[in-house]
Amino acid sequence: MDRLEFLKRLGFLTVGASLVGVDAKAMVSENDELEDAIPEVAASEKINTTTEPLDAKLDKPITVMVIGAGNRGYTYARYAERFPQSMKVVGVADLNPYRRERLQKKHNIPAENIFENFNDALAKPKFADAVIIATPDNLHYEPCMKALEMGYDVLLEKPAAQTEKECKAILAQAKKYNRIVAICHVLRYAPY
Repeated sequence: MDRLEFLKRLGFLTVGASLVGVDAKAMVSENDELEDAIPEVAASEKINTTTEPLDAKLDKPITVMVIGAGNRGYTYARYAERFPQSMKVVGVADLNPYRRERLQKKHNIPAENIFENFNDALAKPKFADAVIIATPDNLHYEPCMKALEMGYDVLLEKPAAQTEKECKAILAQAKKYNRIVAICHVLRYAPY
């Protein structure tokens, strides 16, 4: 499996793809409107919605630094807990000491790879394969640009940036340094 496929699967995991064997017939038959709208599901015995295993099956784990260890960053880091042979969290940057320490303890991150902000984290020479950027929306562009310049592949929370110009600059930077930028569209269609 290549790095791009790994990043896609990591994003897919956070959407909830680890749920397997959902009984769609039961869900439809409990809702008359759905039963009328999707008669082929109502008539079937069971629709199997199992997914392929999400373990990347790599020769060695991809190492990542998490920039923004709040809910999204912590969720992405959980992939390393479930599939330690595929991903290892080796660094964290977050303004909140509780979130930094929580990730540090969970993943045994060495003290030299714990940072209070992304500027300090990206001032250190490259020490991971990829960076997960899960900062607040207005703080995606700058760490992404710097990470790409340093040779990191990037898993970037949506929105990629605040303007079209910044999005185009991220694309140009990824091409310039031959890096991967994967945009996560988690909860894109959530009702809230």
